[in-house]
Amino acid sequence: MQDGMFTTALVGQPNVGKSSLFTRLTGVGVISSNYPGTTVEFEEAVIMRKGNKVRVYDLPGTYGMSGNSEDEKVVLEMVKNPDIDSVIVIADAANLQSSLVLCFEVMELGLPMILAVNKIDEAKKKFDTDFEALEKILDVPVVPVSARTSDGVDALADAVCEGRARISSFEVKYSDSVESMILSLAEQVTPARFGNFGTAVKLMEGTQSFIDYVDDDVAATAEKFRKELESSHEESADIMIARDRYSISDAIVRKIQSKTLTKMSKKDRISEIMITPITGIPILIGVMLSVFLAIIFIGNFLDELVEDLYVTLMGNTLADFGQSIGGDFGRVVFVGLDQSILAVLTLIIPYILVFYIILGILEDSGYLPRAVVLLDRVMHRFGLHGGAFIPMIVGLGCNVPAVMATRSIHSRREKLIVTTLIALCVPCSAQLAIIFGIVGNFSGIFYSFLILFIVLILMAVIGVLLNHFMTKEPSNLAMEIPELEVPSLKNVLFKTWDRIKDFFYIAFPLLVVGSILVQIALDYDLLDFIVDPLSFITVTMLGLPAVVVIAFLAGILRKEMAVVILATLLVSGDIGSLGAAMSPEQFFIFGLVMAIYMPCLATMAVIWQELGWKETLVIAAFSIGTAIAIGTMANLMITIF
Repeated sequence: MQDGMFTTALVGQPNVGKSSLFTRLTGVGVISSNYPGTTVEFEEAVIMRKGNKVRVYDLPGTYGMSGNSEDEKVVLEMVKNPDIDSVIVIADAANLQSSLVLCFEVMELGLPMILAVNKIDEAKKKFDTDFEALEKILDVPVVPVSARTSDGVDALADAVCEGRARISSFEVKYSDSVESMILSLAEQVTPARFGNFGTAVKLMEGTQSFIDYVDDDVAATAEKFRKELESSHEESADIMIARDRYSISDAIVRKIQSKTLTKMSKKDRISEIMITPITGIPILIGVMLSVFLAIIFIGNFLDELVEDLYVTLMGNTLADFGQSIGGDFGRVVFVGLDQSILAVLTLIIPYILVFYIILGILEDSGYLPRAVVLLDRVMHRFGLHGGAFIPMIVGLGCNVPAVMATRSIHSRREKLIVTTLIALCVPCSAQLAIIFGIVGNFSGIFYSFLILFIVLILMAVIGVLLNHFMTKEPSNLAMEIPELEVPSLKNVLFKTWDRIKDFFYIAFPLLVVGSILVQIALDYDLLDFIVDPLSFITVTMLGLPAVVVIAFLAGILRKEMAVVILATLLVSGDIGSLGAAMSPEQFFIFGLVMAIYMPCLATMAVIWQELGWKETLVIAAFSIGTAIAIGTMANLMITIF
């Protein structure tokens, strides 16, 4: 036991998927180290599960444990360390014979162990494997897993953290001449950590670290035995031992594994295509583009339809009612209320509703978990798991439920990284409406996609930097992939309502109050004193009209409000005439800054609730500074070129 934690080591041959499984099992809190006196590198991390904490070492891939190479020496020395409480042997389900030979070597050392049979998703295309029978034969826990799909990773994490590893009673029976010499040596060996029999086997193999460990007379006897075998059988003892192991391994594999008679189903073939990078990445890109296009075209259509219907039905009813009960001030208050209702209706129904229906379809169909698995390795570069992809996707609808979705992330470190990326780099439906509706209309679609490209680059840079500088924390991804299914309309609609109601409960009250306050400030010229002092930012740095700063401030309350305020300030509320007030390049810079700076007030409130006020203020300040810096760089590039 080390540092009050149980410690286990992953051992496996090259190409059995050991490192991928280590990543799935332990997550992103990984430390790389060199073994003392060598250039051989291994990784370590900690699993925290159900109150148990286990340190896990990912040792170099090795074909054996005889110390014939530097990698083998390091693996052998690591497992000989008294701090190692157990060993997880990683086997390849499609090449069990070779993997079991290494398993036998670990068993002979008398270490508590678990056998994790990896790549079961690939093996089942060719073989039917009786894992229960294998567990009975070897007398150790056998856990079938797939590092690629995450199947079984949950069960393996439980087995490791619950201390199910045990010493096997299985014995490899060698040929008579070899067996007799091993037993003779075992009687002479002083009781060791690995037991007399295991030590004797290593002496017969000529493993130097074991030869150095025993008394000189025992070492001399072992050398004598090895020479006798080589003389009588014309081959070395280690080759004879290896051959016996392979023979027994082959017999076991023949007993528990047979060629499959079942063909892959259509669902399985489609699932395979979705999680294989060479085919899965293009599919993911296509799905994401489809989501964007649906939000843009369906959203714009519904936006105009809902707005026309609302204006036709309501007209100036609320404004006139406010005038009748409160005079000019009452009119201002109810105009703010009227604009809030209109903005919410033209945001919720066209954009957020459409997005959440699509999200529900992706979830219910089983595609979204496959996208998570596909992106898991990429997300690790940002210190995250593939599961962080889901809150980010939710953020395309609204950042409020996206931040709420980070509750499923147990590591505070990961939650902080994801929340920061959502706040700065995941444009919500209102921001997408600005990027494609306003910038696309007045600057062209090229500038719209350029904004998205810059935001993606920013996400990568911030993610890598946060991962590098923030203290590592243990976290693991254990996600079972559901069957592909036809989405249920009832489930999709239920999920959509469940997500939208959070917006009404949390965001809507803040938006109403904020809109009324902004309307009062505009009507009574309370914001004018801000324009001149901050013009060095808007005019000098960003190259925008000075009054745009008020639109930016209004965007803090809600993003779509920034465009309405901009139109009010520049062209008396006529959004269609905005093109004459600013150049295409200015609209590009405006949209770029709006895509990055300061989460809206509702999102800030949720971040405060989830992370605390200090983190909220840091994220807000960082987003403002980043938005201004990138907007300034864009203005300089446009001016120069």
